[in-house]
Amino acid sequence: MKVAVIGGGITGLTAARRLLQRSRTDGMACDIVLYEKENRLGGKIRTYREQGLVVEGGPDSMLARKPAGVQLLRDLGMEADIVYMNPGASQTFIVRNGRLHPMPQGTFVGIPADVPTFLASSLLSSQGKLRALADVWLPASHMEEDVSLGAFLRSRLGDEWVDYLGEPLLAGIYAGQIDHLSLFATWRQLYDLAVQSRSLIIGAIANRKRQQTHHSGPSGRSAFVTVRTGLESVIERLRDDIAQGVSIRTGTEISAMRRTADGYELQAVDENGAMQTDRFDGVVITTPVAAAKNLLHQLGVVGDGFVVPYASTATVILAYRKRDVSVDLSHASGFLVPRSEGMAMTASTWMSSKWPHTAPADMVVLRCYVGRAGQQEHLRLDDEAMVKQVSHEVGHIVGIQAEPTWHKVTRWSHAMPNYLVGHGERLQALRAAIQSQAPSLAVAGAGYEGLGLPDCILQGQQAADDVFTALSRR
Repeated sequence: MKVAVIGGGITGLTAARRLLQRSRTDGMACDIVLYEKENRLGGKIRTYREQGLVVEGGPDSMLARKPAGVQLLRDLGMEADIVYMNPGASQTFIVRNGRLHPMPQGTFVGIPADVPTFLASSLLSSQGKLRALADVWLPASHMEEDVSLGAFLRSRLGDEWVDYLGEPLLAGIYAGQIDHLSLFATWRQLYDLAVQSRSLIIGAIANRKRQQTHHSGPSGRSAFVTVRTGLESVIERLRDDIAQGVSIRTGTEISAMRRTADGYELQAVDENGAMQTDRFDGVVITTPVAAAKNLLHQLGVVGDGFVVPYASTATVILAYRKRDVSVDLSHASGFLVPRSEGMAMTASTWMSSKWPHTAPADMVVLRCYVGRAGQQEHLRLDDEAMVKQVSHEVGHIVGIQAEPTWHKVTRWSHAMPNYLVGHGERLQALRAAIQSQAPSLAVAGAGYEGLGLPDCILQGQQAADDVFTALSRR
């Protein structure tokens, strides 16, 4: 059999690796070709190793509780390279009126689980705190259809909690607008929590008690992990791991695809404009949704109702000499910026505090984020203007008055998928259409069922399994 994998990000690479594994364990020869239109593999994973720094332009970590990510590192022989987030940098701040306010302690994604501590917080007004606590007395939420994450949380905890805690924490992951994002496709567990416990706060308190009774483990390790040599080293290890069994064609884009009597014909165009046509029994598509839909449309797969808007973002890395920084950042991981603050920044991670291995001891490194759905105007700044604006905001908020000695801007155009209300139903319809109209083809990636690295890894593996299984049944 012959299978094409379209897209060389972590989803596509793990799909190719799983196909290779299946061909060896199942004793079925499989010719695998991976196409990537860029001249590099890794997609949104990009590590900068400069000035003694190991810093990320894209994602900087993965959730340890989602096993697909850590398991892949182990399978690649990288377990010794795993680094857990510094537990001493546990404090997160939220900006309000240009000032840093500690995020209330004892919360579950911002939901109060320690009421006295929540009431003592300076972030929300007295009225906002009382409105949030009213969730305890509200009747249970029961809904048969998807609603926006914002609508659900506003009904339970109030507008002020949503604007200053809910949206920065929960919608910020998607660079999205909380009143547009799907509840079921993003934070379904919050709805389940409210149904099971009648109240989000009661559920959060119960969760906290369970955690205190059944500690997660003796290590006390953080929920987030990364790799000492940078996440791009995972891509490099994946590339080397599959190199003997997968033909990797970078700088090559699939421009056309059509059905044949027993599979698919793909037309590829390389960076020099040369075209090549090849035939495959199966295909795994791991591109962003718009590109995938274009290929599916050429196959006659009806998926017009499946729409996933993507927000553009940028990361701005600022490095300072530690002796020039008069504020102590060692106790915190960074801060979040609510929309109402009107800043260029949407958040900042204090990399040298959160991940001490990423910088020399005499440097302080911050990674700042610009751009989210509905707030894209600052992305029009050129790199120097963006660095100037962001460093000015860092000076005002954090108190760092020095000029950065090094900076790096990474722009991600249409990079962050936003799952809108009804996303799950539309995805189910798309998958049904693919199954009936394009057998031995699968789609996977951040635009479908989770944009975290473990989610993408798991989707790539599952897509490969689906295609391999379909072909083995022929």
